[in-house]
Amino acid sequence: MVLEGLVALCWAAIAMAFFHSQPQLAAIYSASPSVAVNDMASVLVGPVGLVLTVIGVVICPITSGDTALRSARITIADQLHLDHKKLISRLKVALPLFFVSFGLTFIDFSLIWRYFAWSQLIVATIVLYSATAYLMKKEKHYIISFIPAIVCTLIAFAYILQAPEGLRLPSMIANIISIIATAITTIIFFKKFKK
Repeated sequence: MVLEGLVALCWAAIAMAFFHSQPQLAAIYSASPSVAVNDMASVLVGPVGLVLTVIGVVICPITSGDTALRSARITIADQLHLDHKKLISRLKVALPLFFVSFGLTFIDFSLIWRYFAWSQLIVATIVLYSATAYLMKKEKHYIISFIPAIVCTLIAFAYILQAPEGLRLPSMIANIISIIATAITTIIFFKKFKK
């Protein structure tokens, strides 16, 4: 998974240099990243590099998907206390996961990506609150993680309240609700931690 992240960062840097950070890149290539990757690889690294590019851009993400589905299957089996050593037990969990994943291929990927990004923000926020609790318990400078936790909480609330895929509230109302919800979350965090 680290390899895929490095590959993505490299391609982002290459695209910025190759296309001179042009915002109209998506319009030029009809919003098809494959055309841009092909052009960059052909010009910059030649035919051998093009093969390596296919490995990095196609095969690595496939292995990430495989790892994600395997991890999900194992996590679900553990939570349901299923013995996943036998093939039939694995199939009981894997087949529904496969059908859900297959169904997601018919949904606009940009929509799924926005929900995924928002869920990752929620996970990061939880980690920041956990780090804050740990630092408070150890009587260290917890403000280092607490301020980013508050900011992430505010952003998470504000996004889902006004996003087209969220509640679609007007921005002024969404921002006011976000500030109130963040304040309530902060108060609840401190009350829970004092217990």
